[in-house]
Amino acid sequence: PITAFADVDELIDAIDAAVGLENKDEMMKVLKEAVKKHVSKRFLLRHFLPVALKGDYSALAKLHHKMIMIGSMHFMDPYNFDVDRVQRCIIHYATPDGRIIPFCSYNSIHRPEVERAFSVPLEEWRGSRA
Repeated sequence: PITAFADVDELIDAIDAAVGLENKDEMMKVLKEAVKKHVSKRFLLRHFLPVALKGDYSALAKLHHKMIMIGSMHFMDPYNFDVDRVQRCIIHYATPDGRIIPFCSYNSIHRPEVERAFSVPLEEWRGSRA
């Protein structure tokens, strides 16, 4: 569990404070200090340093082989759609035609179009698996 490596409550409080800053350089400075203060050095060296040094997908894949990101967001519909939130969305869907679509707008805007373009009738899908 992440609580074995980080003081999650303190880290989240620090992140909340940092994202409210107007100056991006100051925000990054506060975030770096928060990570140094609230995340164990062993965890950073073991798991994040290889990603930072290599900077490639193989290092990232190795990191994700050992941990999983859990994200939580409420669904937006036409009544509570928020463009600012879509612009900040960190979770994305990749469609079969290569588009990358923010999770936050997928259900409200894109899902019907993607399903029409790429859905396969169940019997046809089963036949392709035989």
